[in-house]
Amino acid sequence: MLLNEHNIFILLSSFLTENWWLDIVFLVTLFLVFYVIYKNRIRRIEKQKDLLESQVKQRTIEIIRQKEMVERKRKMLEEEKEKTEKLLLNILPREMADELKNKGKAKARQYRKVTVMFTDFKEFTKLAENYDPQELVAELDSYFIRFDEIVNKYNVEKIKTIGDAYMAAGGVPIRNKSNAIDTTLAALEIQRAMKEISELKKKNGRKSWELRIGLHTGDLIAGVIGLKRFAYDIWGDTVNVAAHMESSGEPGKVNISESTYEAIAEFFVTEYRGKVKAKHKGEIDMYFVHGIKPELSENEDGITPNEAFWHYVNLKLYSNINYRNAEKYIVKRLTRDLPDGLYYHGIHHTMDVCEAVERIALWEGLKGEDLYLLKTAALFHDAGFIHSYESNEPIGAEMAKEMLPSFGYTKEQIEQVIELIEATKIPHNPKNKLEEIMCDADLDYLGRQDFHPIAETLRKELVEFGKIPDNNLVWYEMNVKFLSAHKYFTDSAKARRAPEKLKRIEEFKEKLELAEKHSD
Repeated sequence: MLLNEHNIFILLSSFLTENWWLDIVFLVTLFLVFYVIYKNRIRRIEKQKDLLESQVKQRTIEIIRQKEMVERKRKMLEEEKEKTEKLLLNILPREMADELKNKGKAKARQYRKVTVMFTDFKEFTKLAENYDPQELVAELDSYFIRFDEIVNKYNVEKIKTIGDAYMAAGGVPIRNKSNAIDTTLAALEIQRAMKEISELKKKNGRKSWELRIGLHTGDLIAGVIGLKRFAYDIWGDTVNVAAHMESSGEPGKVNISESTYEAIAEFFVTEYRGKVKAKHKGEIDMYFVHGIKPELSENEDGITPNEAFWHYVNLKLYSNINYRNAEKYIVKRLTRDLPDGLYYHGIHHTMDVCEAVERIALWEGLKGEDLYLLKTAALFHDAGFIHSYESNEPIGAEMAKEMLPSFGYTKEQIEQVIELIEATKIPHNPKNKLEEIMCDADLDYLGRQDFHPIAETLRKELVEFGKIPDNNLVWYEMNVKFLSAHKYFTDSAKARRAPEKLKRIEEFKEKLELAEKHSD
């Protein structure tokens, strides 16, 4: 029979006798029994506790190991995913890659304004003859890596390479208004990089490579094609014309089409180089881009855009004033309607003043739409010559008042343009900063190196219209008087033009003195 608490109680009751010492012995014995039972129970509990703790510990270790294994697998999956995404982004633009991942396909898109750039190495086939295949690929790769770095810098999308040709485009896959400017900056930097590499090669006695670059701005379609080996590509006449601009260009230069020129002309030094036939487009005007305008570049180096450059870009892209269309309209009108014999006051003078007013305004740190108001005034300041050789300013002002509302100018802006036009009346008497800039631009050539050929056109015109006799003495005397009375108003013109103008005065004084001696 098992000894438990109930049985012990029965024993206790039955053995209670009058023999007290037996009772004490019994009680002690009973206590010892209880103690042994208690200790056994405690040991069993502790043993169970130890066992449980061991099981928990073992289970915890197992869970930690499983968690670490899961974490390792997760990291491996993330690394593989990252590698896959990087590989995909090396093939496709991020936007296309995301659409492809999310939807399983990427839809082709129509773009209204994209600037495509083509580059191609001159006489690549002959160059390749001097390299073994591995060296040739390595050399070509070194160039294309540099091109990749440059186009990424200007947010231009590399499209593909075709042999030794490199194609990129600004304005895809994300549309932007500045793509022609961005792509032109990238093209210029690529040619500078080519020049640096060429100089280094010459020092090492190696033959240098030369590159042609062509740009064209227009509409196209862009998207991803194929089910395997995805490729992002662009299609349309814009691509073909850009390739034609490259093949019609010259090594070391950036050749652009008329549409690209229209988008970037305000910011870059360009050179018109004639027309070229293009399939489906007829004849297209071409221009070389030589660099950024000095006044829009750091230290006037023509290389690095300055703060004024980007401010001016934003003004062009986001202003309500459609200056470019206003310019095209009045230039066309002046070209068609100005009378013969305006050897000085022709369209060339209008464009010269436009460039001068922009240059001086930027030197003076002018910002905002005031720059466009000045350039607009320069466009119209001599437009009155269409109708009259005398008092042409009021006529030009009236033409501006009539035409400018069509190009986004407000009533207040038109009134300011009219005031600027009237400020060019001789003698100049400007009443504010903008009028000072306008007056200095109107006679900017007086302090430039090209003064004499321009002055000769004025002389020829004045003789043609009977304003002065064809006489050297009269001409020299008039110039001494006019140049001595004239003054520049802006700090920039005083510093950059006044010193040269003083030289012209001395030159005419010497000529006048000699002419007077001969006349005696």
